[in-house]
Amino acid sequence: RPGEDVVAEAGGLHSFMQWPKAMTTDSGGYQVFSLSENVKFTDDAVTFTSPRDGQKHVISPEKAIEIETKLGADLIMPLDVCTPFGAPHDEVAAAVEQTQRWAKRCKDEFEKAASAKGFGEPTQALYGIVQGSTYPDLRQQSAEGLRELDLFGYAIGGELREKDEKEIVAGVAMTTQHLPADKPRYLMGSGTPGDIVAAVRLGVDQFDCVLPIRNARHGQLFFDLNRDEVTRLLHDPERPVVEDELYRTVDIRKADYARDFSVFSPSHPVIEKPYTVSYVHHLMRAEAPSGFRLCVLHNIYFYVQLMHAIREVIASTAVVHS
Repeated sequence: RPGEDVVAEAGGLHSFMQWPKAMTTDSGGYQVFSLSENVKFTDDAVTFTSPRDGQKHVISPEKAIEIETKLGADLIMPLDVCTPFGAPHDEVAAAVEQTQRWAKRCKDEFEKAASAKGFGEPTQALYGIVQGSTYPDLRQQSAEGLRELDLFGYAIGGELREKDEKEIVAGVAMTTQHLPADKPRYLMGSGTPGDIVAAVRLGVDQFDCVLPIRNARHGQLFFDLNRDEVTRLLHDPERPVVEDELYRTVDIRKADYARDFSVFSPSHPVIEKPYTVSYVHHLMRAEAPSGFRLCVLHNIYFYVQLMHAIREVIASTAVVHS
């Protein structure tokens, strides 16, 4: 919703949302995977039933690119086949092979769409999505196959966590070594601040994750980023990433904060009023929309600060090495 045609008529996502900066869209592969009970894969396309209205939809690689072209995001993804955490090797191998075939079809459609618009160079950038679950041989196979397509960048996909078990760092490590160093690397759907720092050490450049916003809506907030620890971790790849040493988490719904009258989010560029922790605690306990909004804005800014700190270390290291 509201659909790619409405967005296209509005001038694309940037105009529709009034967001002038870089934007990424997924092809729907992971979203389809999450609907597992209502999905059917064939070599040509994926068919699924919408949980919203019960309608059937068919998305082929070509259709995915058509939709993303109309949406007009800067960085777009090919249709891929995602597998659940812990899936057997043969199931993941089949997904890797189909993802590779679909990536080729997506690239062909992408180039055709760019040519039809008369551009000398495409105004959007197409990535490949590396699958392979937690199997090193399949991660290598997927990465090397996608490299042959010479895409703008490469994303690390696949379900690498389940409940309390996660293999994010291992999955990234077995993938980045097979990706070109001179092209962007994108870890999809991750993660905590610690996951991000660990992935950066392995050569990842770009991230997306619902975690900071989802957790904010449940009252879990991030505070006190330890910039010195960020520097130490990025300078020493063997140093263990200990989340408690990197930042502090707070559940603002707890009674401990009912009489905390300190400023909730000082120096925030958007939250200009000196709301107190006690006030935001009250809003969250009352499930007031304004409380959700304040917590979301706070966590987003924490992640912005985290990425700024990472960029500063990378920039200073590059100067030293040059």
